[in-house]
Amino acid sequence: MLRNHAIYLTIIFLLVVIIIGNLKYHCREDRIDIQVEETPMEVQLTECTNVQGYLLSDYDQSPSLQSANTLHEQTLVSSDYMPLDQSTKLRNWEIRREQVHIIKMIGKGAFSQVAKAIAFLNTNGTEEQITVAVKMLKKNAPESDRMDLLSELEVMKILKPHPHVIKLMGCVTNSDPLLVLIEYIPYGDLLGYLRKSRGLNDTYFKDPDVQPETNLTAEQLVRFSCQIADGMRYLSSNKIIHRDLAARNVLVGEGEECKVTDFGMARNVHQDDIYTIHSGPKINVIVRWSFGVVLYEIFTVGGSPYPGINGREIAGKLQKGYRMPKPKHVDEQLYQIMFQCWEEKPNNRPTFSQLEDTLKKLMQNMNTYVNLKEYDNNLYANVDDLFE
Repeated sequence: MLRNHAIYLTIIFLLVVIIIGNLKYHCREDRIDIQVEETPMEVQLTECTNVQGYLLSDYDQSPSLQSANTLHEQTLVSSDYMPLDQSTKLRNWEIRREQVHIIKMIGKGAFSQVAKAIAFLNTNGTEEQITVAVKMLKKNAPESDRMDLLSELEVMKILKPHPHVIKLMGCVTNSDPLLVLIEYIPYGDLLGYLRKSRGLNDTYFKDPDVQPETNLTAEQLVRFSCQIADGMRYLSSNKIIHRDLAARNVLVGEGEECKVTDFGMARNVHQDDIYTIHSGPKINVIVRWSFGVVLYEIFTVGGSPYPGINGREIAGKLQKGYRMPKPKHVDEQLYQIMFQCWEEKPNNRPTFSQLEDTLKKLMQNMNTYVNLKEYDNNLYANVDDLFE
C-alpha cells in the first residue's frame, strides 16, 4: 500500500515539473517575440524622424530614438558606395577635422563660402587623397543658415550616387566650424558658366585653373537641360523636393555634366511621414515652375529671368497671367516646354520624367529648335556682372 502511494506521489511530482517547465518555455518564447517586434518599431519611427533631422529636433533627445537613429543610418549603406569603415562595413560620414586641408576659397555668398580642399578619406580599405569642395558658414552666419546646411547634409546622406546630383564625401559636425564635403566640380555653377562663356565676370566662383568654353552650341544647351531634368527626376523619385532650383544651384563637372546641388531648402516628403505631408505636393509643382525658369536661363545663355520687371512686381504680374515671352532664337516647340511649366493649373505642368523624355527627343534635332545664329547678344548683354 505504502509502495503504491509512493509511486503515485512520484508521478504527480513529475507531472508538476513538466507543467512548470512548459510554462517557463512559453513565457520565455513570449518575451522573445516581444523583443523581436520592438526593434523594427523603433527603426520604422526613425525613418520619419531621421530624414527630417532638425525639423524634429525635439525628438532627438530620446535615448531610444538615438539608438534607433544609429541603427537606421547603418541600414542606409548603398552597394554603390565603398564603406569607409572596412571593419564594420558601415558608412560613417563623420571624419576628423585634421583630414581636411583647405587649398583656397573658390565660392562665396552672403553667409556661406566654398573652399577647394584635399581630404584624406578611407576608400577601398586604404586612405586616399581626394580633391573635394568644402561648404562652410561665415562667422556672421545666422542660425537659420546653419540649420539649412545641416538639413542639406541630412538629405544628401540618404541619397545613392547619381550622375546628375552632387555627391556627399564626408562631414565634420562634432565641432565648429561645420564642414560639409562634396565632390569637387571644376567648372563651378551653371549660371556663371553660361555667363562667362559670353565674356561676363563672375566673382561668385573663382578658380583660374578652369575656364568655360566660349560660344556654347545648341547641343550643349539642350544637353544641360536634359541632365538637370534627370537629376530632378531622381530627387522626385526619392520624395526629395528641391525648393530652390535655379541655374545658380546647378554645378558643371568634368565632361560638362550638370549636377543639381544646394539642398539647404530641400525637404523629404514621403507620404507616410505625418510630419511633412502638409506641403509636399504643392511644393513639387512649384519646383516644376522653377525648372521652366531654369530653361529660360539656359537658352538665353545666362540671361536674367523677367527682364525689365522690378522684382517686387513679378508676383502680381504672374497672377494676372504674364509669362516671359519667347526668345527670338528659340523654336516655338522648345518654348512650349517652358510655357507648360508655367501653366496656371499646377496639375497641367509636366512631371520631371515627362520633361526629361521630351528634351531627349529634342536632342535628335537640336539645331532645329535652337538657332544660335539668331541669338541677339545685345538683348541679354545688360546682365550685370556677378558680384557678392
